[in-house]
Amino acid sequence: MRTQKDRDYQLTQIAIMHFQKGVSQQDIASRFGLSKMTISRMLQEAKDKFILQINVTLPFQIDLQKAEEIVGKYQIKTAIIVKSSDNEKFVTTELIGKIYAFYMGIALQENHVLGMGVGKTIGQIVQNLFPMNTQNLHIVQLMGGLEDVNYANPFTIVQETCRKLHATGTYISSYATVESKALRESFLYKSEIGERVIGYWKKCKEALFGIGTIEKGTLLSPKLVMVEEIQKLKKLGAVGDVLGHCFDSKGNFIHTNLEDRLISIPTIILKKIENRTAVAAGAEKASAIHGALLSGLITTLVTDDKTAAVLLE
Repeated sequence: MRTQKDRDYQLTQIAIMHFQKGVSQQDIASRFGLSKMTISRMLQEAKDKFILQINVTLPFQIDLQKAEEIVGKYQIKTAIIVKSSDNEKFVTTELIGKIYAFYMGIALQENHVLGMGVGKTIGQIVQNLFPMNTQNLHIVQLMGGLEDVNYANPFTIVQETCRKLHATGTYISSYATVESKALRESFLYKSEIGERVIGYWKKCKEALFGIGTIEKGTLLSPKLVMVEEIQKLKKLGAVGDVLGHCFDSKGNFIHTNLEDRLISIPTIILKKIENRTAVAAGAEKASAIHGALLSGLITTLVTDDKTAAVLLE
C-alpha cells in the first residue's frame, strides 16, 4: 500500500523529470502509464506542497530596501525602485518605462477601467508593452491632448494602449487647456463626451501618470500654458504637477487661472481611484516627486534608486 511519503517521492521524481531534465508531460505520462492531465495535476500538487519551487530571475535589479523605506516614509501602498548599474550615472526614462511595462503586463486585469496620463515616461511604458489579448478592458484618457503629435501625447498613449491590449477606449476631443473656465465647465459637464469621460473616470480602478516639474519653466506645452501662468505658479511655490494640477513642496495644490482652464480629471475624483501609480525618475524631479507623494495622489511610486535616495534624505 502506497503511503503519502511514497506519493511525495513520485511527485518529486516527476517534477525533476519535467523541469530539470526537460521531459515533456506527454512523455512522462506515457512512461508512467498515466494521462497527460494526471501529470499536469501532479505537477500542480508538487507546487502546492512546495516540493516544486520556481524562482524567476528578473532581467533588471530592484532595490527592496529603499522600496520599503519609501513606503514607510510616505505611507503609500507600494514602491518599485529600479537599481542603476555601477557604470550608469542614472536610470533612463526608457529603462523605467520598459520595467514598468513588464510589471503592468503581469498585473493587467480584465473587466477593468484603466486611466492613462501624459508624458514621456508613460509613452515609454506603452511603447514597451508586449501585445496581448484582454477581455473587457477599457482605457480612458485622463486629460486633454497636447499640440505636439508624438508618443507622449495623451491621445496617442490611449490609442496605442488600446491597440496593443485589444481594449476599447474613451478619448478627450479637446486640448489639455481651453480659453476660459466657462468653456471648461461647458465641455466637462454639459457635453455628451464630457459626461461619458467623467463616467469612466469614476469607474477607474487604476490610474497611471507621470510627474511634471515646474523648475525648467515648461508645463504641458508652451502653446497651452502661458508664460505669465508659469511665472505666477513659481511665485506661489509650485514645484510640479500631476495631470496639470500643480502643487508646492508640501503637497498643497495651487489654484490659479490655469486650474480653471484645465481639461483633466479633477483631483477629488483621482483620489478616489483605488490604485494610482506615478512613474517618474531623475534627480531633477526629486522635489516634484516629493511634493506629489505628500499630496496624497499616489499609492504606488516607480522610480530609480538615486532619486529614491534623495527622497529619503
